[in-house]
Amino acid sequence: MKAAFGEREAIQNRLYQIDQTEREIRRHFDLERKQLEFRLAMMKLPNAKKRAGSVKERRRSAYVEYLQEVIVAYLKQEKRPVRGFTVQQYVEEQTGHHIGNMSAFMNALMPKYPEVRKLGRGLYVCEKKILSHA
Repeated sequence: MKAAFGEREAIQNRLYQIDQTEREIRRHFDLERKQLEFRLAMMKLPNAKKRAGSVKERRRSAYVEYLQEVIVAYLKQEKRPVRGFTVQQYVEEQTGHHIGNMSAFMNALMPKYPEVRKLGRGLYVCEKKILSHA
């Protein structure tokens, strides 16, 4: 009977591992899909209405917006406070782009995304927006 119990436990552990792997793969593909959709939207940006500034500046600002979207998506997914350094590493893994001054980048991001808050000393969190009917 002891062998059957060990086998049952091993099977349950393997099923759990498969579930975890499926969730991770799904999360990876969801994030990649969002990134690709955003990149397509970013490619359309230079063809939009002419605005002040050069095409290079518009592309740079579109890329900054793309990085901001990646960060907000990551913070939403984490659902807990995350250190700025961890966010920086995640962005570098996902996009290959290194953000030199994470504090300045996050300070520019937070006014655009009020659900992202700094809790103190490099901790950031994304909170659900509270809709007020006032």
